[in-house]
Amino acid sequence: MTTKTFKVVLVLFLTTVSLFSCSKLRQNTSQEPVETTDSINEADEYSDIELDTLVLPVEEVPEISIILQAGYRGTQPSDYAVMRTENWFDFYQNPTSQEYFMEKATIVVDKFYDDCLEDSTTSVSSERNSILMIKGLAPKNKFIQSIHVEKKMIWPDEKYSVEFNGKQYTLRGTGIVLESGQALSDESEDGQRWDEVANYKMYLSETGMNNEQLLIAIPRFNGTFVELVWVGDLDEDGKPDFVFDVSPDYEYKRVVLFLSSKAGNGEFVKCAGISEYGFDC
Repeated sequence: MTTKTFKVVLVLFLTTVSLFSCSKLRQNTSQEPVETTDSINEADEYSDIELDTLVLPVEEVPEISIILQAGYRGTQPSDYAVMRTENWFDFYQNPTSQEYFMEKATIVVDKFYDDCLEDSTTSVSSERNSILMIKGLAPKNKFIQSIHVEKKMIWPDEKYSVEFNGKQYTLRGTGIVLESGQALSDESEDGQRWDEVANYKMYLSETGMNNEQLLIAIPRFNGTFVELVWVGDLDEDGKPDFVFDVSPDYEYKRVVLFLSSKAGNGEFVKCAGISEYGFDC
């Protein structure tokens, strides 16, 4: 393949990923991103493993939407113009008090030049540095009850419990550790643990209850791992809600929101929104 042909193929691929990211705002579907060349090259570690086919979560609450502040490739500002007429809220952390709030968002849709794409594309943001922008969930109070997350990564055979309104909730990880490491990169803080994991699953349970709910299932990663971003009461029902980063690839961002108020029979929470975008070079 010539250099020119390769560049054309790469641009077409990046555009496809961006269009998929944009579609998440308008419809409730969930798919894995197309594997990049890097992902394929890293596949050797998984060659002796029978990978699961189950991938969770998927969106199940159509009346709620979330979107990350990001650039969305292959889109135009007109694709997001309707957001200015809708009731979107910023979910954000006050940098001074470290407390969390939810307030009406001022949506900013603009164009910017993407150096990796070598073309202009659309950015969606708000005037605050939001963790998420949310539609379909209007808070009664702008202050959001939250608890400090002491353990962001829950590896296979590990558990992490939190106390919320007098009850204990436990997240439990399972999976196959293919390779153990100390850090993802030279820039990683504190030389944190970083393992290559296959067939990862995360479960949620409540002390005193007999059931356990499967929240997340990811067969493989490429330079990433599941991260617990936030725990608190976003829907104000007295039970914990969760935000996770479930990015399967280091050049692809995917964040999910679980709400307790939307849970069905035998569940503690339900996936109420997914936002994702690609930023590979």
